Amino acid sequence: MKNTSPLFDINQKELTLRRRVNEAHRRAEAQIKAARQSAREIVAEAEAAGRAEAEAMFQQGVDEARQQAEEIVAAARREAATLRAQTTLKLDDVAARIVALVLPAE
Repeated sequence: MKNTSPLFDINQKELTLRRRVNEAHRRAEAQIKAARQSAREIVAEAEAAGRAEAEAMFQQGVDEARQQAEEIVAAARREAATLRAQTTLKLDDVAARIVALVLPAE
């Protein structure tokens, strides 16, 4: 037979339960802290990846714009050369006509 009173037994059970609840609370807090840290790391990685991808897309856009600009300049130079050749031919024709008008054929 035990030498303890029912009240003492109840108090002992309360203490045991309180310790168990406190330990569960401590473990839950540790898990929450770890989950928050993990979430912060995931967010930081996602932000870094987003910045890197945005930079890559921006650079690709700049490269494409530069290539288009170079193509436009090359086309303009080709067109200018063609126009210069055409005007040279027409200038020769115009000069011959002017000479023919100024110096009538004798």
